[in-house]
Amino acid sequence: MVLKVDYKAAVKKLKALSLSGKVDLETFRAKIEQAFSSDTIPAKVEFSQKEYGGIKCDILSPEIYASNRLLLYIHGGSFVAGSRESWRPFCAQLASASSCRVIVPEFRLPPSYPFPAGIDDIQAVFRLLLAELEIMLQMESQEFKRRPEIVIAADGSGAGMATALVLRLTEKEMESLHTLALISPWLDISDSAEILTNRRLKDEILSSESIRTAADLYTYESNLGNIYVSPLLAGAERFRTFPPVFIQCGQKEILLEQSERLKQILDSAGVRCELDVWPDMMHYFQFADEYLSESHLAIERLGKFISRREEEKEERAERQRILRLNNIAAE
Repeated sequence: MVLKVDYKAAVKKLKALSLSGKVDLETFRAKIEQAFSSDTIPAKVEFSQKEYGGIKCDILSPEIYASNRLLLYIHGGSFVAGSRESWRPFCAQLASASSCRVIVPEFRLPPSYPFPAGIDDIQAVFRLLLAELEIMLQMESQEFKRRPEIVIAADGSGAGMATALVLRLTEKEMESLHTLALISPWLDISDSAEILTNRRLKDEILSSESIRTAADLYTYESNLGNIYVSPLLAGAERFRTFPPVFIQCGQKEILLEQSERLKQILDSAGVRCELDVWPDMMHYFQFADEYLSESHLAIERLGKFISRREEEKEERAERQRILRLNNIAAE
């Protein structure tokens, strides 16, 4: 199949993800479901469902995956929309690219369930997933025993929630956190955030008004500066225990400056962070894969970071070098 690149069609599709005060909430939710849901699951990924603590979750399993590692995905949707179903095609592609089983919880949404209901749901799923992995790995022999590893990945408003979730984890839980992967994260929705105060900022998909509308539905105004709502406001010390972080976004989006600030904080905290900025790309370009070749390449790059494929390749090369130096035949 030859991909037909169509930038305008991509923008039109992605605009469904931008909340407008002129559109009622149910219409906004329906537009997202219509634009992003699919009857088929790509990449030969197997689909099943399970409840963790009463929270319904998708389980997306690629053909090959690490049995000791799970990826917990937190969908975006301006806090108030999105679902397992509408994010299923994208998460299936990510499962294949990262060689990870991906778990997508159907967490509660505002305004019926405002902050912190959604994060509470996701944290409960995280803890149950970790306990499940630990029990499974206890059955392995001591010689080959592995540690459980959980990746947290998310996009948009969900990426802000994911960052807040990591700030809430205990020291013991952090030991099993393998990677935090963020796509176009919303990291500061406080009254002082530039994306809300600078009306001249331009973005083909998002606007300061759409973010403000979503923020008002997520929590009350005086709580917008809470570090679990706007995690970029947390002090650098709070980030020192973070796992390696991958941030991916488009060059043309108004959220880029927040991602750059998070990288600066993580760098100062001594945390490995890769900021992957795609030239001439808009907010959420990864979700327009039928129109943009960059979408597929970006998902592949995200998957490589999660699976550490490049590190494994370097380790194999080093092993081969040592074997050659010692005149030992490679297996």
